[in-house]
Amino acid sequence: MLLKVGQLAKKVCLSVRTLHHYDDIGLLSPSVRTEAGHRLYNTADIARLHRIQALKQLGISLHQISELLQNDQRLLPEIIAQQIANLDLEIEQATQLKNKLQALQRNLQANHEPDTASWLDTLALMNIYEKYLTSDEIEAINSYAIAAKQELEQDWPDMVKQLQHFVIQKISPDDEQVRAFIIRWTEMLERLTGHNPNLLLKVYAMSRNEIEIQGQRGITPQMTEYLLKAMGQLHRHIFTQYLSPEQMQQLDKNRQQHQDAWPPLIEALRKKMNNGTNATSAEVEPLARQWKTLYERSVTGGDPDITERLRQAYEREPLLIQGTGLDQTLFQFIRQAIDNLSINA
Repeated sequence: MLLKVGQLAKKVCLSVRTLHHYDDIGLLSPSVRTEAGHRLYNTADIARLHRIQALKQLGISLHQISELLQNDQRLLPEIIAQQIANLDLEIEQATQLKNKLQALQRNLQANHEPDTASWLDTLALMNIYEKYLTSDEIEAINSYAIAAKQELEQDWPDMVKQLQHFVIQKISPDDEQVRAFIIRWTEMLERLTGHNPNLLLKVYAMSRNEIEIQGQRGITPQMTEYLLKAMGQLHRHIFTQYLSPEQMQQLDKNRQQHQDAWPPLIEALRKKMNNGTNATSAEVEPLARQWKTLYERSVTGGDPDITERLRQAYEREPLLIQGTGLDQTLFQFIRQAIDNLSINA
C-alpha cells in the first residue's frame, strides 16, 4: 500500500500539516519517491505512524517517541513512570482546585450576597491549608465539617465566646467550669479532625503559625495560651490521683519548662511512625533521645517512681491524650524507641 500525504492524513484522521511536521523533525518521513518526484508512505511507514499515535495517547512527547522508535525500548518503563507521576500531579492539582471551588460554594450558600473580599479571604485560607495538608486531608476535613455543620455554626461560636469570657474575666485555668469546658473543646476538635491524631497535629501547627487562621476561627494568641494552660491544669488534676503531694510539687516545678518543645517533637515522631520507620532505627534514635531528655527535665525530674506512676496514668486516663495528638499506638512506638536507647547504652 502506497499513500500520498493527503490520503494518509484522511485515513488516520490527522491533518496534512501534522504529517509535514513529523517529516520536518525526522519522526516520520515517506519512504518511497516516485519517478515524478512524489513522496509516498508505504506499509512500514503507516505501521510506524500507528505506533506514534499509540504512544501519544499515553501523553509521551514527540522527542521521547522518537527515542523509543529508535529501538531504545529501555526508556519505556522510565517514560511510563514519569507519565504516571505527571498524572498524579494533575490529579492532585485538580483535587486542590475542586476543594477551592467547594469552599467557595459553601461560602456562597452561607452568604447570600458575598463580597469580593469574602471570596478572596476564602481562597487565601485554602492556600494556607495546602501548605500544611494534603488534598486528601483537606477533603477529609471538608467532609467532617459538613457532618458537623450544626456544631460549627452554633456550638463553635458559643464556645469561642465562652473562652473569650474566661480570658477577659481572668478566670483561673484550674477552675472546675474551665476543666469541663476543655473536655468539651478537645472532644469537638477530635470530631472535627475525624479522631485522626496526625491530622489534629497539623491543624494545631497551622493554627499556631498562621495569623489568618487564628482570625478566621476567632482565636487570639492570648486565648490559645489560656487553652494550653487550662489543658495543663486538667492533666494536673488527673495526676493528683496517681502522685503524692511531694511528687506533685516536683512535677509542677518541672512542667513549667520546655512546654513549647513538645508539639514539634510529637509531630516528628508521628511522621516517622506513619512512614513505617522502625522504632529501633538509627533514624528515630535522636528523636527518642530528645523525648527522654525532655520528659526527664520537664515532667519526671528523672524520678523512676514518678515515671512509672505517670505511665499508668496515661494508660488508664483517656483525657490525658484527648486533643493532644497522642495515642496509645504512638506511645508504644516511643517506648520501643526509648527501650532501644537503654539496650544500646
